[in-house]
Amino acid sequence: MEQTNNIRTDIRKFFNDLPLGKKQWMVFFVCFAAIAIEGFDTIVMAFIAPTVSHEWQLSPAALAPLVASGLVGLLAGSIVGGTMADRVGRRAVGIAAIAWFGVAALASSEAQSVMQLVLLRFITGLGVGAAMPASSSLVAEYSPDRSRSAMLASAFCGFLFGAAVAGFVTSFAIGALGWRGMLVLSGVLPLCVVGLFAWQVPESPLYMVASRKSNAAVQRVVAKIFPKVDCSGLDFVIASPSGSKRGSLALVGKEYRLGTVLTWIAEFAGYLVFFLVGSWLPTHLKQIGLSMHEASQVSSMFQFGALGGSVLFAVLVRRYNVASIICGAFGVGSLLVIALGLSETTSWHANVVFLAGLTIGGPLTCVNTVPGIFYPTALRASGGGWTVAIGRLGSIIGSSLIGLIVISGFPYLLVCALLSIPLLIASACMAVMARVLSAQRRLPSEYVENIGTVSGPDGTLPNSTAP
Repeated sequence: MEQTNNIRTDIRKFFNDLPLGKKQWMVFFVCFAAIAIEGFDTIVMAFIAPTVSHEWQLSPAALAPLVASGLVGLLAGSIVGGTMADRVGRRAVGIAAIAWFGVAALASSEAQSVMQLVLLRFITGLGVGAAMPASSSLVAEYSPDRSRSAMLASAFCGFLFGAAVAGFVTSFAIGALGWRGMLVLSGVLPLCVVGLFAWQVPESPLYMVASRKSNAAVQRVVAKIFPKVDCSGLDFVIASPSGSKRGSLALVGKEYRLGTVLTWIAEFAGYLVFFLVGSWLPTHLKQIGLSMHEASQVSSMFQFGALGGSVLFAVLVRRYNVASIICGAFGVGSLLVIALGLSETTSWHANVVFLAGLTIGGPLTCVNTVPGIFYPTALRASGGGWTVAIGRLGSIIGSSLIGLIVISGFPYLLVCALLSIPLLIASACMAVMARVLSAQRRLPSEYVENIGTVSGPDGTLPNSTAP
């Protein structure tokens, strides 16, 4: 226990009282880049799957495991990565996870059979999943309260940006690079980012205080973030809501159960529809007569729509309750996905694809910001990891339904109409969550939060001045 005569200062209030500095913006942009390449790698398989199927003479039903294997790995990785980020640190997990999926993606390009490719995509997904909660927690904890929703929503735009770029690049480059070249590209990009991540992203000061790192170590990191501020006389602590607990089980404890369940349902439903539509469209459009180039271009409109929606909603969450934004967007999305089915043979089908992406994919960035707002520091990465995992479970189920849809021969309109139901459920959940978040803002902070023990052996507060 450190014995100092420093002024006891809440680290969150310290961040809230200062304007965003250059280092905070650098952390944001590096994490944005990391999340963008995660989006690129996650979606690129859906775009190259028809080419893989043609080269290896696979049936349409065999495409589902190729897409779903990476999502299964992403689900497992997000749970493990979120838990590890709360235990050993956001920075270390982020660096290891980004390097992991870069190397694994490169290995995927050398697969010689379907089983090898499925296994390597699973391994790649583990790294992608672990990187996301670490990156998003860093963005949340480097942001002041007034900007946290907008910064998180903007960071998660990176995922959709990467997904949109994957479709766009595939439509032009797959002829020259082939599907193996696209996987090489998805491996090189994270290896470029991991060096920048290690160089420019320090550990989260909030995490360091909550995990009882020495005050001197916290001061050194804070000095890098705010070089013009003298923090040598400050002893940093974190005030947290009364009754704050640690561990994944706390996510479904009394304090957080309702918000956790509502967020998980919305995340699951949104990602189920988003990935089913996004992964199914290239195959469906190719089946109705479009070339691979045309199918990729029209399908990428869905990803670009999602990117446009995420930017729009990132602006709106600065002024409105984030859950209210999600509620309205998913409600409109349920109507537009039906319009998607009605417009299949029209000249404006691509426009509807864009708008559907805007209202289905755009709100997902906002759903992913909820853990950064709703949970305290001790639960933030675990909460984010589990939320991402639930979303990926929806993605897996959505992707696994592609083969069944292709085999069943269900009309396009019927499939689209059925997909409106999960979006309506997600909209209803977020209507309730809006009230939960409003009520939470009125709760006072009373105790010092700690990822380890709540107090020192002598009863003093962690990282505080002993009497």
